[in-house]
Amino acid sequence: MSDAELKSRVVSLHESLRKLRELRKTSQKKFLNSYVISDAVLHNLQLTIEALTDIGNYALRRGGHRIPETRASVFELLCSEGYLAEESRDELVKMARFRNLVVHGYAELNLEMVFDILQRQASFLQEVASRLVQSIENR
Repeated sequence: MSDAELKSRVVSLHESLRKLRELRKTSQKKFLNSYVISDAVLHNLQLTIEALTDIGNYALRRGGHRIPETRASVFELLCSEGYLAEESRDELVKMARFRNLVVHGYAELNLEMVFDILQRQASFLQEVASRLVQSIENR
């Protein structure tokens, strides 16, 4: 990934997070009854997690670290190398696994669980994004 591609991914990341903040205001009833809204949430959660791991891979490569093979291991290495807080590791690994469920459809997603993730994790993902971008800028 080039520096220009990195900037593009950061812009996309911030746009997906903005949409999630907006969608977070939706009531659970409306979320559960509107495939348009639930699909938008799923899509933007997926894009957010993918952007974070793409940006993370860029940071690891630029820092001379080994390149992880999975999205979960990207987050693990980012935490162990100090790009992200160590206490974020378990939640980030869960988010990577959630992304795999969304993309690969291993199991039917429970929309109540997705709504809960939106409500609980949108702010967390925003904090992770800010920390990761700041870590890259400071190295």
